[in-house]
Amino acid sequence: MDVQPILAQLERNEGHFPKAAIREAIEHQSEIIPPLIEVLEAVARDPQSFAADPKRMIHIYAMYLLAQFRESRAYSLLVQIFSAPGELPMDLAGDVVTEDLGSILASVSDNDMSGMTSLVENEQANEFVRSAALKGLVTLVACGKRNRDEMMTYFQGLFRRLDRTPSYAWSSLASRCADLYPEEVVEDLRSAFEEGLIASFYIGRESIEDALRAGREAAMITLKRRYPLIDDVEKQIGWWACFEENKRKWDSAKIRFAPPAPKARVKAGRNEPCPCGSGKKFKRCCGRQGT
Repeated sequence: MDVQPILAQLERNEGHFPKAAIREAIEHQSEIIPPLIEVLEAVARDPQSFAADPKRMIHIYAMYLLAQFRESRAYSLLVQIFSAPGELPMDLAGDVVTEDLGSILASVSDNDMSGMTSLVENEQANEFVRSAALKGLVTLVACGKRNRDEMMTYFQGLFRRLDRTPSYAWSSLASRCADLYPEEVVEDLRSAFEEGLIASFYIGRESIEDALRAGREAAMITLKRRYPLIDDVEKQIGWWACFEENKRKWDSAKIRFAPPAPKARVKAGRNEPCPCGSGKKFKRCCGRQGT
């Protein structure tokens, strides 16, 4: 089958979610995989050309479709792409990084931790990418591909290997430990909090205590719900606000409700984690209110 018409419909955001093209791509999985891999190879060679055009979407669709297909050939390419330092990963994929990159990486990893651990331990990588890689590792535990104790051993080692400078990666590490039941790293967490490595507005000591009180069994039950693999591209991204048809629906619905009271201003650097705890940078979250 000639898949070029499908790819043409996925190339750019035309204001609507391309449901028919996505369904066609899934129906013709074997034929569509090679050109989708080629898309990621093109991104790896020249990410700037994709990041510079906000309407270009084919690389985003490629990530999600290959994740749903469990295509392991995408793994090393995604690790290469998201190893780029600075803001390039965010310019390239936006909220995909904070929302779904971990699930995407886990879905294409074929149970291989090495790509995600390389991102986590790359001090030059974007801090939100490093956080996503930590989520990807937890996702492997949630879906039964990796053992919880094995992962906690790796996380405990990170407390000794990571640069002891406050960063979003430290806050994310603390949160992921809490998700897995943090019994083995209680003292490591205490030291990290005392050194100011972990942002208290992202995860506080009380959250660690709550996780310990809830117990290991409860943590494992919650984990399966919170950290799924990518199984349905249409369900995963069809609701995005970047599709004008969704934005119009939401804007129409807003007129039926009174606007919320304005939030108190909280000072934060534009490149710092947002104080609301969303996991996004301030400039991409509450900081938008001032733009």
